[in-house]
Amino acid sequence: MSRLSLNAPTVMRQAGVLLAIVLAASVISWLVRPDRLALQANAEFYALDLPAPLVSVDDALVAYEEGLVVFIDTRPEASLDDAIPGAFIVRATSFADDLDEVRDFVFPEDPLILYGADAPVPVGDVAALFLARGHAEVRILQGGLAAWQAVGGPVEGEVGHD
Repeated sequence: MSRLSLNAPTVMRQAGVLLAIVLAASVISWLVRPDRLALQANAEFYALDLPAPLVSVDDALVAYEEGLVVFIDTRPEASLDDAIPGAFIVRATSFADDLDEVRDFVFPEDPLILYGADAPVPVGDVAALFLARGHAEVRILQGGLAAWQAVGGPVEGEVGHD
């Protein structure tokens, strides 16, 4: 036991030196390494696994102006401050009830553009439900309502049911 106590200061000194070397190497490695990850994900680079294709805001605006599509607002109820005029409300959490309310206006053969706040993944849940119900032409608005408003797309205060 006394032999260990005599070597303890030497062992502690060696451990301290080793720790200092490891810390110095880590700091140097951190300082000279190139950035490997972007701070913000680029949607064009990362493939999203969505049940329906994305449609650009410009193409959606043209389709809106020509009256070629039905717009579906999938946002949670608390966020319905602004909406695309004429859009129908259909959400994943109340899909069957919402679809029942718009059954006289939205048919399986109608081309649909679904939108949410900005992220396409939650909208994809509603798109999958529409596809499962036989709607063949379902697309998701890229960038959601925020992108729509950014290009000057019309909005109204409340979502209507034509």
